[in-house]
Amino acid sequence: MANLLAKAAMRLRRVIRRTSLVLLCLSVGFACQKRPEATIVKLAHIYDPMGGASGKANTDWLYGVVADFERDHPGVKVELEQMKWDQIDTKCMADYRAKIAHDVVWSSPQLLAKHTAVGDLLDLTPYLGWSAEEIADFSWNPVWNVGEREGKRIAVSLGAHTRVVVYRRDLFQEVGLDPDCPPKTLEELVAFARLLTRDRDGDGTVDQWGLGMYFGPSRATIEIYFAPLVWHFGGVLWDEQSKKAVFADSAGVRAAQFLADLVHVHKVTPTWVASGAYDDVLLGGFFQGKFAMAWGWGSYWIQALEDKGWVSGVFPPTPEAQTTVVDIFETPTRTKAQFTNAWTVSIHTLSKNPELSAKLLHYLVRPETLLSFPDAGLPTRLSAWRRPEYQTRFYQVWFNAVQHGASMPYTAYYDELANTVAAALQEILVKHAPVAETLARFENEYNARYAGL
Repeated sequence: MANLLAKAAMRLRRVIRRTSLVLLCLSVGFACQKRPEATIVKLAHIYDPMGGASGKANTDWLYGVVADFERDHPGVKVELEQMKWDQIDTKCMADYRAKIAHDVVWSSPQLLAKHTAVGDLLDLTPYLGWSAEEIADFSWNPVWNVGEREGKRIAVSLGAHTRVVVYRRDLFQEVGLDPDCPPKTLEELVAFARLLTRDRDGDGTVDQWGLGMYFGPSRATIEIYFAPLVWHFGGVLWDEQSKKAVFADSAGVRAAQFLADLVHVHKVTPTWVASGAYDDVLLGGFFQGKFAMAWGWGSYWIQALEDKGWVSGVFPPTPEAQTTVVDIFETPTRTKAQFTNAWTVSIHTLSKNPELSAKLLHYLVRPETLLSFPDAGLPTRLSAWRRPEYQTRFYQVWFNAVQHGASMPYTAYYDELANTVAAALQEILVKHAPVAETLARFENEYNARYAGL
């Protein structure tokens, strides 16, 4: 009996050992089985989570879009590539030449011509597949148009940035001006600015300037001041047929003369606006009470007015929006036109997953996604403008400004053109250089390098 029990125990131990061995092999095999790798889509953007409240808000928005996309596309991972806002275009072009691939990338409308020349952005036409109705929702404003050339679409707008004139209602009332009737022409603008330029403390110097402008060495000078005036006087900056700069023609001379007269003849704009940074001079100057009116107030500063307490219910937009201390009016030029742009989104030519990249691009421009985009500025979709919160007079002014807005010349050498004009205006405004001769000299220098290109 004892022998039988011993043999049974031995057989049981063998069964247990064999079973354990089988289970061990199975577990090792399972562990060694390779998981399928996620498909990576790279998204190059400009938002820094450590870049203050604005950086965090935009990054949070981006993270939310990415989370939605990854949830709806199992097995796909979006890899974020953070770049500086003023370097992302040139980096994408340089990476294309170096055969470094990206997928979805932020892009700038002013530099799309250069992107086209380099060839680093993919034609989106085969990937969008949008209906005529959806295209009409975007194509009502100039930012859409600049993304398409010769039948190829390389960019879709994420919003609309434009500029108007902001003014202090209380300061209008102090000098007997009706704050509900702002200037409608350049002549009225100058007349108002003269009344509003004051020595408030009686020390013999002006401490409240009627009209704030910015003429510093940056692209803002050509985009926000010189170009709208050239358009007003019937000219253009650059001729698309000959591919030559023509900013020194009669319209350009009248535009530059008007700006110079604001400083030196009418004395309604101070000379110090020719230095410093655009936001420091205009945003800071207006909030500090140095300007009664400020030309070039960007839609990106609407929130600042709300934070200052000078308007209410405008940011986020509400149907109850009120302009209390300040108000706005369209640029009083003939065309009412201001430079209008926005960030656009594109697909890198070297993308290894253009179809998947296009799907991510669709997520970025969904109506509900764009409505919550902090950096959009103003809506790029026409359907969004029909919402109740955009029916107030405040936002109807912005709507008209976007609708009548214009883009910068479609030249691959736009940066060089902007720098040339800014340098010419600096000589005219700071050194009192003769207007026509100075513009002609700078125009000739530009054309000697870039005409025909």
